Amino acid sequence: MKCSLDCIPCLVRQSLMVTRMVTSDEAIQEKVLRETLSYASNLNLRQAPLLSQWIYRQVRKYTGQDDPYLQIKRESNRMAWELYPKWKEIILKSDAPLVNAVRMAIAGNIIDYGVNAILNTSDIPSILEKSYHSPLMGDIGEFLSALANAKDILYLADNAGELIFDRLFIELLNPEHITVVVKAGPAINDALMEDAQAAGLTELCQVIDNGNDGPGTLLDYCSPEFVERFKKADMVIAKGQANYETLEGYPRPIYFLLKVKCPLVGNHIGSGVGSLVVNKNTFTASEAENQRVPAETVIQYNNPNQKG
Repeated sequence: MKCSLDCIPCLVRQSLMVTRMVTSDEAIQEKVLRETLSYASNLNLRQAPLLSQWIYRQVRKYTGQDDPYLQIKRESNRMAWELYPKWKEIILKSDAPLVNAVRMAIAGNIIDYGVNAILNTSDIPSILEKSYHSPLMGDIGEFLSALANAKDILYLADNAGELIFDRLFIELLNPEHITVVVKAGPAINDALMEDAQAAGLTELCQVIDNGNDGPGTLLDYCSPEFVERFKKADMVIAKGQANYETLEGYPRPIYFLLKVKCPLVGNHIGSGVGSLVVNKNTFTASEAENQRVPAETVIQYNNPNQKG
């Protein structure tokens, strides 16, 4: 997806919010903000997703906190597990369990501290309830048909906590056919292997990481092993806006499951902010080429533990 000019100030604002969350030291806050402004000034719009990754690396570098959202993620997992029995019962007793499991998996996408840095864990139950009853858009029938025919499904996870609601959906499928993908290193509150273990997914299906620590899925910077799996899978399901922003236009079918939180994404998809969306990737050769960000254009490390 081609980013807008509005993406740059939004990401710069995120850099200040997350730094303030991690430290009260104004000198560090200013340092991260000024370096973010400098880095952003040299990016073109195709490179906007890399700015988010770079920001969180700078926060780790200057605050010394390897995973600024660690406690938030653990608390999100705890809260999601508390809600899990209630929602599992609601879904299994509903007229269309699989459709409503899809709805629930997308509704759980509200646990997003990149878009909503002031989200309180205690607010998750009520926000989730409201999110679940949001409009569900897209061709659900086609999506369910593709699920029924796929023998190798790659499921690109998004946030910690949300992953437990993904489990509700995965349990109704054939878990042996599913590989869940998490991040290899901290990226906002995105799910890591620890979160997949907390969700019990490592006992339910195969779980791998993508070899990278950036929000979304920046294929040029993921591990070769993951990219090969991505290309060969019968079906790719990608959760959340960041995956939509980084993978929309890639030349293979992808089903995006997301809650629209940004007017730009909403306009691109054709759904209003707040909608729950099942969107199948559409692309042209020229659009796919425009999605690529050549490695030589940015300072990039594929080691997720790299702090610089």
